[in-house]
Amino acid sequence: MDKFIELITTLFDKLLADFIQAIGFDADTSKAVTAVVATMVVGLVTVCIKKMQERFKDSRTAKELVHFRYDYKDVKQKRDLYIPTQSQNISPNYEEEPGEGTKFIVKKEIIPFFIKTAFNEKKESNKFYLVLADSGMGKTTFMINLYLQYHSLFNLHQKYKMKLLPFADNEILTRIKDIKHDDACNTILLLDAFDEYKALLPPEIPDELTSDERFHKVLDVIVEHVKDFREVIITSRTQYFPSQEDQPYILKIPRFGREGFHELVKLYLSPFDKSQINHYLNKKYGILKIWNYKKKLVAASVVENSPKLMVRPMLLSYIDYLVDDSNREFKHTYDIYNTLIDKWIDREVIKRKHKFKDQDKFRRSLYDYSRHVALEIYSKRKENNLLTKEEALEICHNNNIELKNYEITGQSLLTRDALQNWKFAHKSILEFFIAKEAIQDMCFLMEVDFSGIDMALQFYREKAEYIYIKGGTFLMGSPDTEEGRNEECEVEHRVKVNDFYLAKHTVTLKQFEKFIEETDYQTDAEKGGGSRVWTGKNWQLKSAVNWRCDVKGNIQKDKQHPVIHVSWNDATEYCQWLNNKMNATYRLPTEAQWEYACRAGTKTPFSTGKNLTSKQANYDGKYPYKNNPKGKFVGKTTPVGSYLPNAWGIFDMHGNVWEWCQDWYDENYYETCKRKGIVENPSGPKTGSYRVLRGGGWHYGAQDCRSAYRSADRPDGRYDPFGFRLVFVPQSDGGS
Repeated sequence: MDKFIELITTLFDKLLADFIQAIGFDADTSKAVTAVVATMVVGLVTVCIKKMQERFKDSRTAKELVHFRYDYKDVKQKRDLYIPTQSQNISPNYEEEPGEGTKFIVKKEIIPFFIKTAFNEKKESNKFYLVLADSGMGKTTFMINLYLQYHSLFNLHQKYKMKLLPFADNEILTRIKDIKHDDACNTILLLDAFDEYKALLPPEIPDELTSDERFHKVLDVIVEHVKDFREVIITSRTQYFPSQEDQPYILKIPRFGREGFHELVKLYLSPFDKSQINHYLNKKYGILKIWNYKKKLVAASVVENSPKLMVRPMLLSYIDYLVDDSNREFKHTYDIYNTLIDKWIDREVIKRKHKFKDQDKFRRSLYDYSRHVALEIYSKRKENNLLTKEEALEICHNNNIELKNYEITGQSLLTRDALQNWKFAHKSILEFFIAKEAIQDMCFLMEVDFSGIDMALQFYREKAEYIYIKGGTFLMGSPDTEEGRNEECEVEHRVKVNDFYLAKHTVTLKQFEKFIEETDYQTDAEKGGGSRVWTGKNWQLKSAVNWRCDVKGNIQKDKQHPVIHVSWNDATEYCQWLNNKMNATYRLPTEAQWEYACRAGTKTPFSTGKNLTSKQANYDGKYPYKNNPKGKFVGKTTPVGSYLPNAWGIFDMHGNVWEWCQDWYDENYYETCKRKGIVENPSGPKTGSYRVLRGGGWHYGAQDCRSAYRSADRPDGRYDPFGFRLVFVPQSDGGS
């Protein structure tokens, strides 16, 4: 390379020296400029040569892998986006969540190990290797890159030939036999995806072999055919390998010149760690490619919201589907999981079912089976989220799911541990199905216990209309030091509430309109009575259907705004209608439930902390809390969910509209509760003239939007900022 640089420099000296000096530069400057130009040219030529070498290697490999159905583009992508694969001594299936390793797991880069150690007879005496990994962990990508790197011009350890064959090729044994004995002795044989070998499938005429017995038998046949090769590497899904993964698999091949038999040395591909995921994103979207900046941000957000899935290279490779699909909006982790699980199943369908008419049925069956397995595992939660193989098969048969036994245990989202128990490849997938069932089935929701399955609770809160709130004890009211507190009615006292389900949004105009249409309900205004509405300038009497109007009396077009101008009486009438319609129990929240949910575990004036900004809630930003900077005043309601939810997934607890609570109002009630020490599930005074309102509204200052702030009005009061949200009461709670 030095001589090449010297040659280029000499050439440029002859061509440029006279020209550079002729335009006024001295000899030293001429020499320096020539050296810079020469270096740039050398760099450009080097890059071009390297690209040509890579293209040549990719083209050659593509021809070699014709039976993989990979073309040049496929091979290039697997090389360009390749993140050095690591292997480990312990199966990731021993970990509750792959990617969360322990100090007992030893990892190393697997390709350098094979090229520098395993293929070196002076360092390693083993001959047969089994590389195990679950679906989507990059087994094929590893094999292709091992092949590429072994044939690289920079590999000084290249001594033997190398052949890569897929078990998906029905003629694989014939192709192995076609390799002459003399060539085989100097050939490293790579055999990819043993789990796709059709000989592992049960025959149409039963042979009375178990899956493990058939595995041993087929593997013995393969080993007998490849015993003369220099080295043999076989990849397979972990769940296809028989029990006792941590024990060596003794082959029936005697060691030459030594006692005993060859072992099948097992290595496990490691899930990606955080740094490898970031490395992948940098490779895919570039570090300096400004045009990919937005995509990279979206991709980083997707990874952050689903880290337990993204440790799997195959799913990480689908990130383009999430980033590029302009017709989809992935606001929640739930949406990401839903999409990636669909893609995971689609991958199995495409690989296993080549007839289009069979694909849709197979897809539905795999998904339905996964759902039933999740529910069965949940019902046996004390058994470590595991099922025996027999239980897995029984689930399928009991639910009339048309899958064959090998499809049930080999091609679904399940994987097998060392004791032959079956579980989901990720616990988070199990929790996704539990959450989805809770969202879709109210009966299941009434029975589900989210303790210990935090991801399921997160999924549920993201998508469910009613959020499960785990009960607890909290300080209700405000401390003496809280600015803006009402000393008489905000006396701090200890309260305990039970679990409950609270609507994540206030009732919308669209929902309330359905109630009006189905019941022919007439408000006071519709009956001819007057109803005061705030116009922004003065109070006035208006004989109109005010709940349909915005804050200025205009008919609302966006029906996702909260319904307003509703009285406490209107809200309870709506609850009664909904109860009859759904054959369930809905009601307004108690004041204690409302504040407990609003605080979401905080003790500060707002669930957002010590301050509330106009970017966090819809209130009059001209009146900030304490001496904080002023913010924006929207001047009207905003659609529900326009701002971020609190820590428990509930929206708009501060501002937008005042929310009716179930309780009668008494400003001395808190003092009475405090004297009791602790009160459980308080429901307010037994009688009164006013009902409680909470949360503040769009044209109120931040101080009135505090978690502890209390307001009230007559039950028939129907001012423009009045709205409401509901509590769902499971029948097991007595409908209270």
